[in-house]
Amino acid sequence: MKRYLNVGVDGCASWPSKETSISFGGHELILKPATKDSEQSVHIDLKGLSNVEALTLINRFLSILSWCDNQGMENLYGWSGNPVPVPVPKRSRFLGSSIAFPFYRDQEEEPKAKLALALYREGLTVNSVPFQFLSFFKILNIFWIDKFKNGENEIIEGIRKYLEKIIDSTGTKRIEKIKQLEPDVAKYLYESGRCAITHAYSEPIVDPDDVQHLRRLSEDINIIKSIAEKLIVTKLNISRTIY
Repeated sequence: MKRYLNVGVDGCASWPSKETSISFGGHELILKPATKDSEQSVHIDLKGLSNVEALTLINRFLSILSWCDNQGMENLYGWSGNPVPVPVPKRSRFLGSSIAFPFYRDQEEEPKAKLALALYREGLTVNSVPFQFLSFFKILNIFWIDKFKNGENEIIEGIRKYLEKIIDSTGTKRIEKIKQLEPDVAKYLYESGRCAITHAYSEPIVDPDDVQHLRRLSEDINIIKSIAEKLIVTKLNISRTIY
């Protein structure tokens, strides 16, 4: 007897406008569109899977959608035990839909690729500017060690190298603005971003109630996110198409 896990999904990435079945990670995922009474949702038969394994697989799927569409896709969780997929009751939100849903991707096999996509989706989904910054910054840490040796830090040097590769106007304008105040942009992003968010003992510190801090970080995120995206594409060779 089948036993389905029913999970609501919040987000604006591509989603089928009619019930669709796809293969992912060796299992069938059933995707339901949102209706006036229900959320867009994903369903999986728990045969051979624990709840934890199934939820993790769904997260991997949502992370690929987040990466491909540059949109947050949040797992709203749900319940299990039904013999058939059951719609998830609606809550107020925005949604994404597509008449065609040509999804032919599978979960990434490389652990670093899985982690990078998970952190990318977290960065798009988390409702906190400091934590959003930190999620994208942690993607950089997948590739570069955050440790000082002989006065140098690999992650700072990596940022410095990739600043030259940023071509989008939002990122380049922010870099030029930082240069007017800080001689070393890479060091600034590390100390006033990563360190200021994770530490609360000495300056610099990010106060999540201080709107000036949040505005500054929200602009700096564009640079860190752009570097993270370039690393995912060039170092992990992960495409941004769902087929």
